[in-house]
Amino acid sequence: MDIEQVMDFLVEHRAPNLPPEALAEVFTSLSWCLNDEAKMMAIVRRWLKLDDEYRVAVSLWMDDIFPADSRQGLVALAADINMRFPALAERASDWIRRWDNAYGESL
Repeated sequence: MDIEQVMDFLVEHRAPNLPPEALAEVFTSLSWCLNDEAKMMAIVRRWLKLDDEYRVAVSLWMDDIFPADSRQGLVALAADINMRFPALAERASDWIRRWDNAYGESL
């Protein structure tokens, strides 16, 4: 079983009404424990493109993993998420603010 199967299993068998932030915290902790953070980052970024609002929300709530490689990528991601899942628009936009705080608006 690989990490993606574990993540999928946990999402599919989560407790009723478990907020996405809770699994995001678990996955963030797992990323610190594993020696292949790049694999988890790839999974998170793939989930952001899915039509599964819960997986998208979990991905947006993960800390320490930018969901895009550039500010432009974050802006495009936020626009896409806003169109598909308006309830997640604010969280997606929060990543742009985090980028600006970390790297400045020019990157």
